[in-house]
Amino acid sequence: MNKSQRIYFSTGDTGNQNQDKYITIKLEQEVETLEFMSMKLGTADVYQDFNSDYGVLVGRVIANSAIGIPNARISVFIPLTDEDAENSDIYSVYPYKTPRDKNKDGKRYNLLPRVSQINTETNLLTPKQPFGSFPIKEEIVSNPPFLAVYKKYYKYTALTNQSGDYMIFGLPIGTQMIHLSVDITDIGEYSMTPAAMVTNLGYSPNFFTDNNSKIKGSNDLNDLPHIETQEITVDVRPFWGDAENFEIGITRQDFRIRSVLTNTFTIFGSVFTDGDKKMWGKGGAKDQNFRAYEIYNDGAWEDVGMINKRAAKVTEKIYYYPPSISDDRINSSDLATRNAAIDEMLLLDPSEYSVYKKGGDFVVIVSCNRDKVITNEDGTQTPVDDDYAGGLFTKFKGFMTLEITEDTLNLNWTSSGDKTQLKPLRQILKFPQKADVGYSGGKPYCSHTFRFENLSGGAEDSDKWRSQYYNFCGGCIYSLSKFHSIVFNDWGQNIMDCCKCNSGFGGGDYPNLGCHCKANYNAGLILTSDYSFTGNSYYGLCPNGITCSSAVNGVPFCMFGSNWLNMSVYLPQTGWVTDGYSYWCGQRSNSQFTWLAKNHTYYMEDNDQQIAGCYSNTCSFARSDINWTDFIEVPKEDILAMQNVSKKGFVANSSCSISTNIGGHQLKGTYRNGCFIPTGTAVDWVRPAPEGGGKKGGTCSCSTDCTTYFYKGYDSSDVIQYITSLGIV
Repeated sequence: MNKSQRIYFSTGDTGNQNQDKYITIKLEQEVETLEFMSMKLGTADVYQDFNSDYGVLVGRVIANSAIGIPNARISVFIPLTDEDAENSDIYSVYPYKTPRDKNKDGKRYNLLPRVSQINTETNLLTPKQPFGSFPIKEEIVSNPPFLAVYKKYYKYTALTNQSGDYMIFGLPIGTQMIHLSVDITDIGEYSMTPAAMVTNLGYSPNFFTDNNSKIKGSNDLNDLPHIETQEITVDVRPFWGDAENFEIGITRQDFRIRSVLTNTFTIFGSVFTDGDKKMWGKGGAKDQNFRAYEIYNDGAWEDVGMINKRAAKVTEKIYYYPPSISDDRINSSDLATRNAAIDEMLLLDPSEYSVYKKGGDFVVIVSCNRDKVITNEDGTQTPVDDDYAGGLFTKFKGFMTLEITEDTLNLNWTSSGDKTQLKPLRQILKFPQKADVGYSGGKPYCSHTFRFENLSGGAEDSDKWRSQYYNFCGGCIYSLSKFHSIVFNDWGQNIMDCCKCNSGFGGGDYPNLGCHCKANYNAGLILTSDYSFTGNSYYGLCPNGITCSSAVNGVPFCMFGSNWLNMSVYLPQTGWVTDGYSYWCGQRSNSQFTWLAKNHTYYMEDNDQQIAGCYSNTCSFARSDINWTDFIEVPKEDILAMQNVSKKGFVANSSCSISTNIGGHQLKGTYRNGCFIPTGTAVDWVRPAPEGGGKKGGTCSCSTDCTTYFYKGYDSSDVIQYITSLGIV
């Protein structure tokens, strides 16, 4: 059995900054492994060098007083000798007699890479913007002067591990100058983005370009806000302090970087809606209730197609639980306790996060504000109180709403028939949201008069809706997934006496019935193939097996609906009856958008229903029992694989074991489809899709559709290209 002996240091001592220490310990001969900090040293190697006069230097690179920083670079600085100063080959590569001397490019001594390289395990490029002068391995082994310099002047170098620890073994004893180089945009899970450096760290935008997405170039490392270098003089003591008593000594030197880091996460996605003067709902004659499920059009079929959609800048709102609200209160089974926590939620001010928008694409970078941790002695993360002086937050609890506002795309028009007039609304979505059918945010009943706030069961449903949040983790990238709901209405029936009070649907309503050929009477369904015109195929949304055999010239229509769509969100424009509603028997809109009840306009006009905290008005919010939404974590490796897919819309083949791949790349993320049921979240996902949804061909078949559907963005939008261009991946 391997016998180990641990050597303890006073890790994280903030009393004397950057003070070196010399620790001696009596070594038992039967010990095979020495453990200190997060590192180990095999004593078999130690005994081989028993008579050597050398030292061992260890330490940790620390930020925020208590967080170990990975990928920091440490070296013993060795001055250029007078002899090598006369050698032009050596001098051109290594002109440094002091760490402040500069090379021919004007860069001081540093250990940062000269060029970016692709990590063979992740395919990620690192660093994203190289500013250093250190040669890469290929240059060293193929260039004799580089190799000679490396062997002589860089022989004592180290790279910190995931805990921020380093060790240099066998260096000369005595006074040594120890150098640190660190790039805070290239430190693993704690890496800062240029945008976060401006918004969260307070750096001047003058250091950055391209809307704070890139760092201005400079050969003077002192001008670069993300790079930090330090030199500390250390007295390296002998490793073998007492050969007769088998005592050893280890010298420790920590570095504390000046930058105060914040831990951020990213949300990205793309949004599109219906075209100008297009909406689901059309004015018509008396009792033509199916018109509420028909796209308002000039030519029927093409108006449900992709050619008549449009991208638009989205407006996001981020609601969150402040750190003062405990997890126990947030997740309490006691309704009153949980509601009290919801009442204290806050709306994150836009000045507190970074946001980028282009067309329908958007990228949001948010700082974590809960669950603070530090790096303890053995290198693991340890929770501390939120008021601890140091450490790093790792979590964020909250939800997001998305909408396209009136000032972005105007909706000042109506649809008129011979008896009615309809006005458009554009759906607003909360992420995440989910409810069982008939248990949406509120539950009006079939009556000409009702008071929303006092409905039996309605308040509880609203509370459940408000309490659904997502637990974001620092360093992660998230996108959106929305169940693309559809509702067909049998045009041969009307709603007069058929209001389904237990579900919120009207007479003749069939949720998520994609097999019906009258797509222009099936609210939310999108035609993805061409129909006697060009356009739909260009936009590239993949169909999910819904077809209509009665197409022109015998060519079936291909459509999408009744399944999850990942990364892009469709926000339909839905009409509601503002005049002549008595001729529609009280129905004011289609049930894909809202709960049906006679004369019901609660979600069609401004109201006082609470969203969270002191914020209210759920006008235009889509019903949550069929319009499910979720966040999906997207690893950087998956984003790179998606970037190589030429089409805007694509699918990942999947089985019910949720194994997915794109072009041979095994996706690491877990995305929403008709098979997957998330677990361990704040939302109780009891099944993979709303009632009737997630089936093959969009029908009420019992066979689930395990294919995963992605869409990068409408028309010129491409959120994968966009997030990559911002340097986040």
